[in-house]
Amino acid sequence: MPPTVPSGRTRSLTRGTGLPRANTVTMCARFSLSDPGRLSERYPGVRSRTPYPRRYNIAPTQDVLAARADGELTTLRWGLVPAWADDPSIGQRLINARVETLAEKPAFRGALESRRCAIFADGFYEWTGSKGNRRPLRFILADGAPFAFAGLYERWKRNDTRLETCTIVTCEPNALLASIHDRMPAILAGDALDAWLHGDVGDALAAIAPFDPAAMRGYSVTPAMNHHAFEDARCIEPFVEQAEAPTLFD
Repeated sequence: MPPTVPSGRTRSLTRGTGLPRANTVTMCARFSLSDPGRLSERYPGVRSRTPYPRRYNIAPTQDVLAARADGELTTLRWGLVPAWADDPSIGQRLINARVETLAEKPAFRGALESRRCAIFADGFYEWTGSKGNRRPLRFILADGAPFAFAGLYERWKRNDTRLETCTIVTCEPNALLASIHDRMPAILAGDALDAWLHGDVGDALAAIAPFDPAAMRGYSVTPAMNHHAFEDARCIEPFVEQAEAPTLFD
């Protein structure tokens, strides 16, 4: 059984909560970058030519903020479209890439060799509960700082249409996420960012590991997040469950 949360309190998640596993949910399918201005504090080597807006609910097929090996920030459309694809709609199915099979899958192995990137975020969302009662959860670093997902990118061109697209690499979950999903986005900690962007394939793959659960936390957010188009600051605010009104016989 999930832990009970007294009415009027924020549900906060830590290791060992025993929360039920989500039903058939793609990992990772939504995330946030609510304060892009903080990136320069954590990643002083990245450079940006154009501002990126505050985003509270980034969904597949939308633009994400990323850095390639040269350190310059750019936007990429989320959902990888391999250069050989006939139809760019394939990107809707390639929003995530399992690290264990990157070197095997035709859609990813070329990008693994020479088109790795970092995708910036400051939180990501997961869901738990039954289909009719899905509860959104937000996972962040314990200090609230921005971070980088491991990603791959591709360039696609047909006639006058050009796309630059990406996918987020996933790995085994840490102890915080394991009760929610059997995967988690690969967060690049410390030297892992440099190894992923600049190392050879072996070094890059070795840099991918479940992020330290002690350096993360999670909490409930508004059920309005169940709609992919919901986009404002309430997406990232802790959700306070309201007490049920007492009845005459309570």
